[in-house]
Amino acid sequence: MLKTIFGSIVLLAIVIGTGVAIGLLKVRMMSAPPPDNPERPEIVRFANPAQVSIRQRSTTVGTILAPRSVQLRTEVVGTVSDVSFESGQVVQENQLLLKLDTSVEEAQLAGAEAVQKIAESTFKRNQKAADARAISELELEQATALLTQAKADVLRINAIIRKKTLRAPFLAKAGLFDIQKGQYLPEGTQITMLQGIDDYVHIDFMMPQQVADEVHVGDEITLAVEPQSIPATIIAIDSQSDRTTRNLSARAKLNNPPAMLQPNDSVRVELDFGPSTEAVTISASGLRRSPEGAFVYVVTPDPKDTSKLRVHPQTVIPGKTIGQNVSILNGLTPDQTIVTEGSFKLRDKVWVVEPELDDKAGKVKP
Repeated sequence: MLKTIFGSIVLLAIVIGTGVAIGLLKVRMMSAPPPDNPERPEIVRFANPAQVSIRQRSTTVGTILAPRSVQLRTEVVGTVSDVSFESGQVVQENQLLLKLDTSVEEAQLAGAEAVQKIAESTFKRNQKAADARAISELELEQATALLTQAKADVLRINAIIRKKTLRAPFLAKAGLFDIQKGQYLPEGTQITMLQGIDDYVHIDFMMPQQVADEVHVGDEITLAVEPQSIPATIIAIDSQSDRTTRNLSARAKLNNPPAMLQPNDSVRVELDFGPSTEAVTISASGLRRSPEGAFVYVVTPDPKDTSKLRVHPQTVIPGKTIGQNVSILNGLTPDQTIVTEGSFKLRDKVWVVEPELDDKAGKVKP
């Protein structure tokens, strides 16, 4: 029993002694001077802003239109006797597309042509007789009228046959359709859409009133078609604004369009307007944003040690994006040096340096 009590007392003394030792060690560590922590520079790249002249930019949505486009419909009633093209097929100019039954009209045409021949023969005989004064002028006029009427009947029947024979008016791509041989088609039945195939397309878009005042025929627009920007030229502006939106419609022409642009596709239209203003451009990676606004890190010498360069945030007003760069409308001048790469790891008054080039290896030193 005494051995158990004595062992417990020894164990308790060991625990208390250990705790006191740990506490003294912590106090000593807190009171000791901090270890040396020399400042190290951040490696970034610098550049001076480039001065440019820019204009205001408006962005809207345009619609791709084929220069020639028709909706193929029937002009007369009839039964389909022949379908000579398929959905999505490229058809040539004057190619036969669809024909309605013309058996009745062809029979009528044969009769009308026979009557025309008789009328022509009668007219020739009466004309010779009239030259010999063997018949009266009235008989010659009657023969002339019969010949004219016979020719008109032939023309009328041929016109009906042509209306029942649908041909492609120009080189085009046919849309989808579902018309079968033997199908009865009422007058005005829609067959398909024909979109002309040309080396250019039109882009129709609308401009706000304040933009339209600065835009003229011949001005250039930009189509934002990923991954590129394609220029197009304005060829027409509407004569009046829309009564509801007060926007003005315009049409641009794009030569040699990429295959990805199809009629009725929507495309983003970027339009520069108004007078040019002076601004600067910087690399887009050098522009930082915060809840307070956009800013850049300006590089200046350290007042205490001019051999070192330090950065300071400077508020700017960004403008439009130009390729990989962004324009700065206010807050920055061309003679200032800013950080273009590595700005994400900076803060105010940080020491910065540019990477050194190893001349022997031709590589950048870390």
